[in-house]
Amino acid sequence: MTMLGDTEFGAIRICARAVRVLDNVSFLTMNKEDDAAVVLARNQLLSVIHGNGYQIEYETYRVIKADNRN
Repeated sequence: MTMLGDTEFGAIRICARAVRVLDNVSFLTMNKEDDAAVVLARNQLLSVIHGNGYQIEYETYRVIKADNRN
């Protein structure tokens, strides 16, 4: 991955929204290949979020700085 500069917080929030949507897909029936692709996409988005020092609060899907957890 090429480092182009800091990732904007807005991009992190959009990634978190995508994780939320992908979490909802798990309630639907999919074949094994599609399920694996969805899990991979979700994990890649989480990698972007975590790599930039943020976490997701899963109750609200709010993005918080990793070091600000209570």
